[in-house]
Order: sequence, then structure tokens, then C-alpha cells
Amino acid sequence: MTKVSIEKLKKHKKQIIIVSAVALACLLGYYGYEKFEMSQSAQMPMQAVSAVKVEPSEIYPKTSFVAKIESKDKVGLRARVQGFLQERLFQEGDMVKENQPLFIIEPVNFEASVREAEANVAKAEAQAKNAKAQFERTKTLFKTKDVSESKLDEAEATYNSAVATVNQAKAQLDLAKKDLEYTTIVSPMDGKIGESTYSVGELIGPSSDVLAQVVRVNPIDAVFSVSENDLLKLQKSFKQSDKVSVDFVRSDGSVYEQKGVINFVDVTLDEAMNTLKIKASFPNENGRLISGQYGRIVLKSLTPVSEIVIPMKAVQQDMTGTYVYLVDDDNKIERRTVTRGEELDNFMVVIDEGVQAGDVVVTEGFQKIAPQMLVKPIFENETEQDTAKSTEE
Repeated sequence: MTKVSIEKLKKHKKQIIIVSAVALACLLGYYGYEKFEMSQSAQMPMQAVSAVKVEPSEIYPKTSFVAKIESKDKVGLRARVQGFLQERLFQEGDMVKENQPLFIIEPVNFEASVREAEANVAKAEAQAKNAKAQFERTKTLFKTKDVSESKLDEAEATYNSAVATVNQAKAQLDLAKKDLEYTTIVSPMDGKIGESTYSVGELIGPSSDVLAQVVRVNPIDAVFSVSENDLLKLQKSFKQSDKVSVDFVRSDGSVYEQKGVINFVDVTLDEAMNTLKIKASFPNENGRLISGQYGRIVLKSLTPVSEIVIPMKAVQQDMTGTYVYLVDDDNKIERRTVTRGEELDNFMVVIDEGVQAGDVVVTEGFQKIAPQMLVKPIFENETEQDTAKSTEE
């Protein structure tokens, strides 16, 4: 072996020794770090999070819609005869009864017309009585051949004309009496009367504007529209056999003290708006609901149903959608997309999809957790019990 070969061999052996030493150092360092990290992990406690275990709950399905109060009937009062307005027998805004007198048109001329028509009837009846007597005598004379047939025909025609004149006079009397009746304008129904547009002394008649308006206030309707999607939800939540509570909530949040009933559901959807019109009728003896008033109709089923319900604070939302954090059987965090349903009064919410009975849902501590992270769930009912024990001690 040459001197050069011996030098190369020595140099190569030295390199092998250096590489082996570095590899051994890395291996020892890795196992040392792993042991250190394991010891550190054993010393650090898992992140505690508040949670609840999901259980089915019986709820009463409820939904609400914007509604407008509308009168069942609304009538504008008009004069049927012409004359000067003599009296106004109400205060604007009064509750009025059916057939209650409201306006009086000066009746003097119409009373005179009635008396004239009555006189004409009496005159026509007297003439008809005389014509009848003449006709009877003519018939007797015709039987004895003392008068011609033409005289008989003439007497009969005179009598029939007199009878027609009586009927005509009676018709004129009926019209005169009806015109006199029209001088008193009455309410067509029970309701509330609005502002009068004419003052006493003004000339009014059939061509005049509406004198005042009467609206029926008891009962009164709350009208609302339901979209096609909401209609499908209603059909799912409210069965046809269900009894439904109907409330009207005013714009200030107060609930009208009397319950309503659904009294009308349109037969077709509005093509332009794709909505279905529904009406609910409410008793309104005191007139507290006013036509044109806005609020909300709240429909609540009186038949309980079993639903998945969780605290509202457990539901999170971002640009990707609505979700909750669950704790799985290995105490690891899982993010689950959910479909949110009806919000309940006690800060709870119905979950239509995404969560099932037995799931553990995180309710607090979201900023400290992430998917697949190990956590320690602390159930809210256990926290409440611990607090109660501490208070007792």
C-alpha cells in the first residue's frame, strides 16, 4: 500500500467518526427533548371550558310577523238629499251605535213635500172613488140598454185612470217620506266616528264630499303576510290539529291584553310579493287597537314538541356560517356547523341540525380553544352545585 493510499484511508476514517458523533449527539438531544416535553405536558393542566350536555327539551313552537291593524268595515257618510246642515249630533272620535242619528239636514222643505204628497193621494183617492161610482152606474145602465157600450168603455177607462193616479200619488208620497228620512243621517253600524268635514249651516247634498267616516272597531283585524318559506316552516311546526295562541304585540313591546283568533287565510300567494295574507281577529270593546297601528303577531302552538335546545351564547358565527364547539369522547375540541332555529325567551335557542342529544357543547372560553385541542369540560350545572355548596358552608 502506497503512502498516498494510507493518508486517504486515515482521512476517510476520521470523517466517519465525526459523522457518527454528530448523529449520536442529535439522537440523544431528540430523546432528551421529548422526555422534557412529556414531563412539561404532564405538569401542565388541560384547559378548562364551560359546557353543557345536550338533552331534548319540550317547547311550544312560536313565531312572529309584522302586522297592521285594519278595520273590518269602513263607511264614508254622505248626504242623499240637498239642504243646509242643521245639527251635528256627535263629538268627533265618539263611539257610535248602529242607527244612531249623526247629522240633521234642515227638514222643513221635505216635511212640506210630504204633506203635499199626502194631499195629492187624498185627492186622487177621492177622484178614483167618484170614477168607480160612475163606472158602476154605467154598468147597470148598460145592462138595461140605456147607455151604449162606448159609454161603458169610457167610464171604465176613467176609473182605471183614477186608480193609476192614486198609485202614482202614493209613489210620490213614498219618495217624499224617504227624502224626509234622509234628512237624518244615521250610523250604518256600531263603530267609531272620525272627523266631520262640514260645519253646521253649510249646504250639503249628494255631490258633497264624505261628511265623516265610521269604522268598525270591535272586533278588529290584525293583517299580516307570510312568505312561502315561512309558510313551510309554519306547516312543519304547527300541525292542523294544534291549538294556536294568537297575541298582538304593540310597537313599544307591550302585549295586547286579549287573545285573537285566525279568521282568514287567503287561498293563493300574492304573485308579486310571493306572500300569503292572513288575518287575526281581536276583541276591541275599549277601542285600544286603532286602525293603521303597526305591531307584531305572535303565534304560539299550545301543543309541546321535543327539540334540541342549547344556550344562545354557545352559538358562534363567522363568515363561513353558524357553528358550535363540541367536546368529543376524547376531550378534544370539534367545530360543528349547525342550523339555528327559534330563539326562546330564556336565552336558549333551538338547533334544527348539527347537534344531537348527548353531545357536549362548549358555552364559554372560546378564545382559549381551537379544534383538536385537549380540554376539560366543566358542566354548568356542576358549577352551580359547587357554588351552592360553598354558600352553604
